[in-house]
Amino acid sequence: MQPAIQAEARSASNAAAGGQAAPLLDVQGREVGSPESRYGLSTRTLQLLKQYDVRSMSGSDLYALTEMLDSNGEMDSQVASATRGDIDNNGWNGGGACNAVQIFAKRHDDVQASVKAGETSARLASYSLDNYSRVQQALEKLGAIHDALQGEDKVQSAASDSMKQALDLSRFERWSQAMTRAESSGEKVPLSKETAESVSRVLQRAGADLPPPPDGQDKGAWVKQALQAYRSWQTQHPGSKLDIDLQTAEQEDKTVFKTKNQPKPTPETAGAPLPPPSSTPAQRAQAALTQQAEAQYGMGMSTLQLIKSTDIGSLSMEQVKQYSTLLQASGVLSQDNADSLLPLTQRGMVDSLSYYKRDLSWLHSMLKLGLTPQYATAAGMVDLSDVNARISNDQQGQRVLERLQRLHETLQSDERVPATASGSLRQASDQAAFDNWARVEQKGARNAQNAGLEYRNQNDVDGIFRVLQRLGVELTPLDGDSTTGQRLQQAWQDYQQWRGSQYGGQAATSLPVKRTIDTFA
Repeated sequence: MQPAIQAEARSASNAAAGGQAAPLLDVQGREVGSPESRYGLSTRTLQLLKQYDVRSMSGSDLYALTEMLDSNGEMDSQVASATRGDIDNNGWNGGGACNAVQIFAKRHDDVQASVKAGETSARLASYSLDNYSRVQQALEKLGAIHDALQGEDKVQSAASDSMKQALDLSRFERWSQAMTRAESSGEKVPLSKETAESVSRVLQRAGADLPPPPDGQDKGAWVKQALQAYRSWQTQHPGSKLDIDLQTAEQEDKTVFKTKNQPKPTPETAGAPLPPPSSTPAQRAQAALTQQAEAQYGMGMSTLQLIKSTDIGSLSMEQVKQYSTLLQASGVLSQDNADSLLPLTQRGMVDSLSYYKRDLSWLHSMLKLGLTPQYATAAGMVDLSDVNARISNDQQGQRVLERLQRLHETLQSDERVPATASGSLRQASDQAAFDNWARVEQKGARNAQNAGLEYRNQNDVDGIFRVLQRLGVELTPLDGDSTTGQRLQQAWQDYQQWRGSQYGGQAATSLPVKRTIDTFA
């Protein structure tokens, strides 16, 4: 994604009609302060991104979106091509909703797991890893812009089925511009089957009486007829342009019970921390113990409670990955330590505490026999690319698991860290999702550069609403066809009003981690 154009602005002219100063324009010719300038995107792209979410979008719609962004210069061509190539090669160019952010995150982690397992050399995998990272970052930025646009009243949302229209229009506009240039240069404009079909659909939608494009290679007569039909439409509709369908204001308002002049949260209730309630001597004593424990371990209390309540040996592989992700996000695990667990979590292995020990024993026995360890592929057994890298990662992964387990066992006897009820891993995930959502909403970024992803998947969304429910926030009912973005936007307003009515009521946040698991050798 291209970053939003910043404050390098110029004046369109010294004065406009009526003696008023002309609006300042950025280097792309967009009015400074407008959504188009702040996000660095065209009006149509913003309308589409307000409606379509890359975390819940069909492969065919994502394919169309990246083609349009690429042709508009709004997405890196290599990133757009890699996205469309993955959709084609892996067969998700259908109509079912997919989470593209998660798909490419998994692609990246699968390759990284292969490197850590010694199956692929880091040098050979570097291109794929970089490619998947760039695609994932671009998709996350599109998701972040979608989230930010939910609060942009100046951007009207595209209709729910308008992506095909937008793709047709994009191809039509490129074709009509090329035809205009060709008339003066005398060059022949190539016309693909896809473009011809898009041109036909656009003109038919505009009311032109145009037959379908012929199947053969020679489309000269049909092209002239199509161009004539378009110019006839322009003559009949001066000053108008062909565009996609948009939602009306009534369609965008999904609240079941409409209210007028709903009070908006003040800056104090919206952002400032609420004053703490008066505490009792027992509460102050407990706070002192909490501070002692946090200082000793270098971690916030919520992180310590998570580790105390989590026995790695009893977790499923999905839970181990969830646990690893939480600890990495909180700073307990470094990126490298988290990556060392990928061979375990990505392959769904069992018995996490013994997996690396067993693998090390097997590797050493193979080497002692003078044999090269192999791994299974669809084509059969293949030699490991880097045995030493696998041994090193096995040792690192085992150290990470053992240190986490030792800290878990140590905390069992530390009464300063309160025990938590069952399901603490899910509650910790919920709280992490809520904290991220609240942080992004609190920041309120309304430009491409600073917009943040409010959630990564449906589990995050469910977790956010579970936290709001535990807090006792009364949520405004929405229509059943409301989008996730609309639900979260309304939930944020409800949460702000709830905060304004509470004395010290807010969801707990964790202190930053000052020590990693490597400290607990």
